[in-house]
Amino acid sequence: MTAALRHTLHLISPADSLAETSEQADTFLAESVVEQWQPEHQFIGALLYLSVDEARPLLDLVPDAAIAKPVARWAYELIRRLVDDGDKPDPVSVLAAGKRHPARHALCPDQPPTEKRYKDLALYLVDAYTQNIYAAVASSLARQVLDDAYRRAFRSLGLRMQQLAEIDIDRGELTEQFGLIREELADLWRRGEAAAKLSAGSAR
Repeated sequence: MTAALRHTLHLISPADSLAETSEQADTFLAESVVEQWQPEHQFIGALLYLSVDEARPLLDLVPDAAIAKPVARWAYELIRRLVDDGDKPDPVSVLAAGKRHPARHALCPDQPPTEKRYKDLALYLVDAYTQNIYAAVASSLARQVLDDAYRRAFRSLGLRMQQLAEIDIDRGELTEQFGLIREELADLWRRGEAAAKLSAGSAR
């Protein structure tokens, strides 16, 4: 073995290997907990426990676009479809609806979902249903989802305003676009305020 080769070798003792494995496990666990406790994940999990009458006012407050994760948004669209039809949005019903109704933002929304997408939906519903902490706080979770959506919209619309300012359009069109942006943020703000009042009412 040459000196150069010996220099490149990195020997790991069993203790070092055990410590590294333990640190990786802790990191994975932390990331998993953070994912499980995200407001939108908990919100959708809570909806899966609610009746039609309980779910409807929450669905009226939170638009589909407020859900960030694609598979979660698909699940949310299916929950809305079921509730609109007067059916309880339990996981079995949501998954069955997923066979017939692909996500609106899918690459091919006019075709049935692929097997992989359908399996992703099934796994997501299992997680959302079994990891839900407490369905009774769904209105509070709706408020948090809307708060997060407002922040995302504020960031993305701010970038949009910057891009508009850098292209050759007149002041009138810039002002019109600004009005649309302001109304979009105002709509999310009003929804968030309504959800806060609903949450305060349900806490009494």
